[in-house]
Amino acid sequence: MRSFGADTRLPTLAVVLDIIRERGAVSRVELADTTGMTPATMTHAVRKLTALGLVHEVGTVQANRGTPRRLIGIREDACYMVGVQLDQFAAVGVVVDLAGRVVVRHDMPGAGKRALASVVADLAGHVRDMLGDAAVPRDKVLGIGLATYGPQDREAGVVITPHPTPEWTGYPLAETLAEATGLPVALENDATAAGLGVQTLAGSGSSFAVVFMSGGIGGGVILDGHPYRGVTSNGVELGHISVDALGEDCSCGNRGCLDPVAGPRPVVERALENPALAARLGLGADTLTDFNLIGRGAREGDADAAALIADSAQRLAVGTVTLVNMFDVGRVVLAGQAFAESGQAYRDVLEEWLNRSVFMRHVHTVEVELADDVAQAAALGGAAVVLRNLLESPNPELRTAGRP
Repeated sequence: MRSFGADTRLPTLAVVLDIIRERGAVSRVELADTTGMTPATMTHAVRKLTALGLVHEVGTVQANRGTPRRLIGIREDACYMVGVQLDQFAAVGVVVDLAGRVVVRHDMPGAGKRALASVVADLAGHVRDMLGDAAVPRDKVLGIGLATYGPQDREAGVVITPHPTPEWTGYPLAETLAEATGLPVALENDATAAGLGVQTLAGSGSSFAVVFMSGGIGGGVILDGHPYRGVTSNGVELGHISVDALGEDCSCGNRGCLDPVAGPRPVVERALENPALAARLGLGADTLTDFNLIGRGAREGDADAAALIADSAQRLAVGTVTLVNMFDVGRVVLAGQAFAESGQAYRDVLEEWLNRSVFMRHVHTVEVELADDVAQAAALGGAAVVLRNLLESPNPELRTAGRP
């Protein structure tokens, strides 16, 4: 793992905390060896994390020579974060402790085409209910990480898209939710958040790509434990990689984009063109629900449903090959609620394609796996963003957490 130098904010504090959380208990020497940081930098980082109340000494271990080494561990109840993943069709909320443990989870309705004021009020009510169910001290809640689709202005907390209704364009989503809850709100791309959610559970310094599919297709990349953001935090738009240069015009301005030909919406549209299939599977709800019904049908042996999923998976594989070639990662993680029923089928197709077509396949294989909880990963990552924002601030203090 590369050295991060002498900066003791982000990435140092975040990297050190991630490693301690992942390993449970670790000495300063092991931390320095793992990160490549100097002992002085590591000592400074651990002191800062201790002063913040995030870590503490949990025992000792005998060294090969000299005095025993002191072990550092996480204070699991030092603080809590709320994470919410929201799209048009579904939403998931979690309350997470410092160790990354989900204390409470709520499944919520998606935004639909409701007025945004109603959506925000609904989210705020769920946040209050989750915190009540979690029974955590309010002054230990750092804030809310809201993961949603793009394009978005992450710094301003604004979504820049007319979907699902024109009201979304430029709406102060983060500010409005913060006013409704009394907690600071950080906006994050849902695919990037899913990568951070995967990383929270394991792989502090790892590099991998995320294929995210819920209402549509998105992508994310984690490099050496840090999210790749691009200039505006809207990088890795997997759904708008062209897989057909002579294909249909896309609303994004490109042609033959992946999402309009392989995402949940076109799969459902094709299924509805087959009345017998639609009747067999009970289609006719919203796009995400119908897509998961098609995925279930495919898994249970319906040939028509299986053909639709296979076609989508092969097209998705073409775009994912491009993603892996660009970043040269050896691992791809699938996350998002659209993989709830058909995730294994997509995993199998993507792994076969990647190891047949990736440019560096003769040097390394590419592993494809499902996130531990495909529906929850982005919400978990949203919570992780709140903590990262604290650690990257010039003067990180837990007292910056929201108050009622």
